[in-house]
Amino acid sequence: MKTKKTLLKAIVISLLFTCTQSVKAQTGYYSPSLVNFDVAMANLLKNYDIPGGQLAITYKGRLVYSRGFGLADETAKTVVCPDNIFRIASLSKQITAITIMHLYEQGRVGLNDTVFGPNGILNDSVYQTVLDPRVYSITVKHLLSHQGGMTSSSFYLKSQMLNFTPGTNALYSNVGFVFLGRVIEKITKQDYETYVRDTILAPIGIRDMRSGKSLLINRYPKEVRYYDDPSAPLVPSIFDSTVLVPRQYGGTFSMEYSKACGGWIASAQDLCKLMCAIDKFSTRPDILLSATINTMVQPIHSFLGNPYALGWFINTTSNNWWHDGLLTGTMAYQARRNTEINYALSVNSSYSSGQYTALSSLVGTIVPLITSWPAIDLFDSTIICSPTNSVNNISKNPFLFTVYPNPSNGKFTVKAEGLQQENCKLEIFNLLGKEIYTAFFKEQQSTLDIDLSSFPKGFYFVKFDDGTNSYKQKIIIE
Repeated sequence: MKTKKTLLKAIVISLLFTCTQSVKAQTGYYSPSLVNFDVAMANLLKNYDIPGGQLAITYKGRLVYSRGFGLADETAKTVVCPDNIFRIASLSKQITAITIMHLYEQGRVGLNDTVFGPNGILNDSVYQTVLDPRVYSITVKHLLSHQGGMTSSSFYLKSQMLNFTPGTNALYSNVGFVFLGRVIEKITKQDYETYVRDTILAPIGIRDMRSGKSLLINRYPKEVRYYDDPSAPLVPSIFDSTVLVPRQYGGTFSMEYSKACGGWIASAQDLCKLMCAIDKFSTRPDILLSATINTMVQPIHSFLGNPYALGWFINTTSNNWWHDGLLTGTMAYQARRNTEINYALSVNSSYSSGQYTALSSLVGTIVPLITSWPAIDLFDSTIICSPTNSVNNISKNPFLFTVYPNPSNGKFTVKAEGLQQENCKLEIFNLLGKEIYTAFFKEQQSTLDIDLSSFPKGFYFVKFDDGTNSYKQKIIIE
């Protein structure tokens, strides 16, 4: 068995690193010690004809890797940046599960509370007429663990029978999580997305995650474009059957209906930030109590070949948690590893055979090859890459902008590596937006020592501009 595992690992590594060793179309912070991830991502896109992708990795609570690859939009030739947002498909279920567990921790919902019927959470008249009386025994826990007996994409209470008695079996059910979204709305008396963004995401600094839209015309400013097999025919729109549309844009699913089960869009780095808030590692504070997280990730049954808990697949041997997401035009994967590594990966196509295996195994295959992790934390930085820069210009311009120590007594150093132009400008602003300091990096200069010890204590912003991109970081003087 050990020989087989070693052989499989060798085959995967071979697939990841063959073809070409050149790393194209990468944006974000460049780390020489993590270049194997760059190579593997570039080859993933090349081998499976994927326009663009994104990978973010945290180590011990620090965002050490966040990069974009390839094209966000093939027509406009815009590249994928670290802050682009992708449809994350079924990774949306983890967002819903975390929100339910947050309400559970507050005592506002019980996992054994029934969902339907006169005594259920959804006791509105629209949910009262059912064909199968077993519906009345479905609990919150059943829906979180896919044990409600409902079919995958839709279930009509008035006209459908359950596939099995709730709690006796498991069947992957997107619609079960749709109902959980309605449970959240009923309990909180707020719109599902609004409550999640205000209560779960905003307090940990996540602002760009949101519910996506079905149609291309409604794409958000930072959202990538999604691609289907070029030979795929147009299909009747789910909104108007007289209109033919691409499958990924209103042809097979409704993002609006699927909010709680598959409708969120997010960057990989924000998915990592959310994972760090529930991973039970001590390096960053969790938003749920340890006991609550234990309940959420306690396996209930074996499902699709893996133990499954409340919205999460669990590896009981390694104590790793993970989930994947797939829609026409997108594929996503996120994981929490017991070695204090979290990661998220998204791409903007999903039609190539073998793509899922390569994508889901990419990080796990590379991790054993990493001998050292960067000491940086990109969560503390705001790196703005220009989506209109050419692929070649970005790949030739690996850049790192750091400020240390931070916090400081007002005396600190600004370091900029990979400068491509002379006289790059450094500006420092106070919270009112007033510029209080200006300096320039001269030719061959990579560091500037700054002294703001005479200024009041508080928050300031350091802005660096190299003539092409702008980079901003918050600093604290104490």
